[in-house]
Formats: sequence, C-alpha cells, structure tokens
Amino acid sequence: MYSDLINFYSIQRQIFGICPCCNDFFRLNDCKIYIKKKPPLDWMDKIDIENDRLKRSKERLLEMEDKIREKARLEGRRLANRILRKIDPVFTPRKLNPDDAKVIFHPIDYIVFNGMKKNKSIKNIILLDRQTKKGEEKKIQKSVEKVIEKENYEWQTLRIQENSEIKTE
Repeated sequence: MYSDLINFYSIQRQIFGICPCCNDFFRLNDCKIYIKKKPPLDWMDKIDIENDRLKRSKERLLEMEDKIREKARLEGRRLANRILRKIDPVFTPRKLNPDDAKVIFHPIDYIVFNGMKKNKSIKNIILLDRQTKKGEEKKIQKSVEKVIEKENYEWQTLRIQENSEIKTE
C-alpha cells in the first residue's frame, strides 16, 4: 500500500500539462483538481493568502521607507546648506564649490576653477578677491581687470614629471 502511494505520486510528477489561461507548464501533482465548485479553504490556502498579504504589506512599508529616507535626505541637505552658508560666506552664497578654489592671496585672493570637482570639467575660471579701498590694492585689481577685458594674457600648462622636471605643453 505504501509503495503504491509513492508510485502514484511519482507518476504524477512525470505528467506535465500546459495551462490554457497562461500557457505555463505545470506538473499534474501541482494541480488543484475539483468539480463544479471550488473546495473550501484549507490550512495551506490560508497560509498562502496570509503570505501574500504580508508580502504586499512589506512592499508598501518599503515604499514608505524610501519616501521617508528621501524626505530626510532632502531635509538634511537643506540643513547642511544652511549651516554651510553660515560657515562659508565667500563661496556658498555665490553657488561655488570651495573645493574648486585655490588660494593665492596676491595679487588676488582666490582663483576658482568652477565645476572642476563636481563635473570633472571646468565651466569657467573666476578670479575672486575682496573689495578693497586701499589705493595700491585697488590699482592691482584694476590692472588685472583690464588685462582680462582686453584678453591680454597667455595660457600655459606646465606638468611636473615624476623626475621633478617641469614640462611645458
């Protein structure tokens, strides 16, 4: 009797069919066979229904978590920018990245290679200096301004080799 039952289920595993609704393959032993009306739910059906409900709940929870994380990230960015504006009164208010700035102090305070860090390509070069009332410094600022306006400058790229030699490109 026991071996007959095992043989019966073994044979059912080897019989395949195609679902007329979805065209999927199935094994005969995976079928739920009933006549006229659907049978009442058994414990396995109830577990499957509950698992589906839990799966949907988990998906909704993950969606909510993503929305909350995004909202927190935006709020954190806003707060960080607000704090950064207090700490950095020079670059942040002008929408410049402080990492793009190089300090030279004389004849101007900063040279900003705008876009260097974020975009990996320089959009423009900004010469940034504080406004001065002193005659000599004002004269230098005006001189630099005239040179740029008249395009009376030359650009050179120098590379330092591994052997400390400087090469002009």
